[in-house]
Amino acid sequence: MNLSLLVFLAFLPFVLLFFLIVIKRWPAIKAMPLAWIITVLICLIFWQISFLFVAASFIKGVFVAIEIMLIIFGAVFFIEVLKEKGQIRNIQSLFSVISDDARIQVIIIAFLFGSLIEGIAGFGTPAALAAPLLVSIGFTPFLAVVLSLISNSTAVSFGAAGTPVLLGLGGLGFGKEIIMEVTKMTALFHGIAGLIIPLSLVFLVVYYHVDNKKIIWRSFFEMLPFSVFAWLSFIVPYLLVAFFIGPELPSIAGGFIGITITGLAAYYKFLVPKNVISFNQQIRSSNSARRRSSSNKKKLKNKFSLFKSSKVLVPYLIIIFLLTLSRTVPVLKNYLTSVSLRWGNILGANMDYSFLPFYTPSFYFLIAVVFCIFIFKANLIEVKKTLKATFSKIKIATIALIFTLALVQLFLISGNNPLGISSMPLILAGFFESILKESFIFVSPFIGAFGSFIAGSNTASNLLFASFQFEAAKSLGVSLIVILSLQVVGGAIGNMIAIHNVLAASATVGIYNEEGRIIRKTIWVMMVYALIVGILGLVAVLLI
Repeated sequence: MNLSLLVFLAFLPFVLLFFLIVIKRWPAIKAMPLAWIITVLICLIFWQISFLFVAASFIKGVFVAIEIMLIIFGAVFFIEVLKEKGQIRNIQSLFSVISDDARIQVIIIAFLFGSLIEGIAGFGTPAALAAPLLVSIGFTPFLAVVLSLISNSTAVSFGAAGTPVLLGLGGLGFGKEIIMEVTKMTALFHGIAGLIIPLSLVFLVVYYHVDNKKIIWRSFFEMLPFSVFAWLSFIVPYLLVAFFIGPELPSIAGGFIGITITGLAAYYKFLVPKNVISFNQQIRSSNSARRRSSSNKKKLKNKFSLFKSSKVLVPYLIIIFLLTLSRTVPVLKNYLTSVSLRWGNILGANMDYSFLPFYTPSFYFLIAVVFCIFIFKANLIEVKKTLKATFSKIKIATIALIFTLALVQLFLISGNNPLGISSMPLILAGFFESILKESFIFVSPFIGAFGSFIAGSNTASNLLFASFQFEAAKSLGVSLIVILSLQVVGGAIGNMIAIHNVLAASATVGIYNEEGRIIRKTIWVMMVYALIVGILGLVAVLLI
């Protein structure tokens, strides 16, 4: 079959999705089923995949979507119980004790707390927790989702205790030595380029809450010292762990140490701007803030003393503690992963699905919810009310997510055809290599990001494209470690625009049909991040 035609057909679903969601502003619940139907027809007619494979891929997509929605269900249920019992006010108080400046709050919650959760659980969990938490302290749902998605990037390469590297590369046969070198290079790329994340978060907060252009730039630049300090408090332990320990713990260490150092700095006003941007008053002078702080000094000290022991923090601490244990204690991890619900050879096709009920983050969310119910004494009527609110928030996203994951499975299995044609993603990647040649190095992170856009995770992107990037590096005669690192970094960056991540994060705050608008905001940060990393890749190739 003509290669140009195959490239066109492989590219068509992605162009269609971008056109419908980003340009035409269709909701994903309409765009995803249409894109899936068209892709099914392409696979059946031109790739000649059997209908059995198409049906099996849809079933697997449904199961994967349900697995993800269980995580979202747990996160939303968790937040709804806190809302019902009036604990959101306590959360607001706790963060206002540290700082009532929205610019500092977004760095601590979306970036640092989100990085910690990404390091522990991954798979969309950070946005599921960070977005509703931001909403609870005054951020609009739309802005909360955008900020949470942008934040969920630097930590992703080592998310879920290193899964994108350990499974995404290890699952393709790359050895421990290569994985360790890729870990170091990946951390270094993120360490240089990732400063754009806290800076972007601060700028967006200022942009959305300040009208005067002069004040926008003043409010942004006065936060530069604190933003850089917060970044260093995260990235230094992140780099040290990546270089001397491995891929399992950089994001966990960076997130935990970053929250501790940055939180203390914010509380003691170290490098904190004199002016405050908050949701009650957009900007108020330091004198006003100091007067309020002075008049309530005793009260704030009492609140701060309760920061570690307050009942409202217990469910969060339970989630972090249990997830950390399950991911970092080998004996416990082996035991939890030994229990598996598996459907092998779905419909007779060469396709399997397995679910680890005691290892999935949703299991630990539900444990935290149970603790919430007992700690805050929720009665049966209140539990029923929160369950109803939870199902109401996630039902629309579930439908869109099913077709999103079914579409991903089609891309993955499109190589299983009697004609010997490569899968759609590999055809596209090969096409770009042939036309870009040496400049392929610069585009390498964009390919990784593209993989996350269609597959929804850094791990899946690595499984899709790492082998191809490896072969491209060999044919171009450049460093294999650099190219694989660019793939891993790109896959992390692509989480900002991954459709199913957008759907999942939106569901936690109850907004729908805004996928295109959200992606139009996050894609610019993703592009700049990938651009910087691409330049760093070119420099690294010249130096190595």
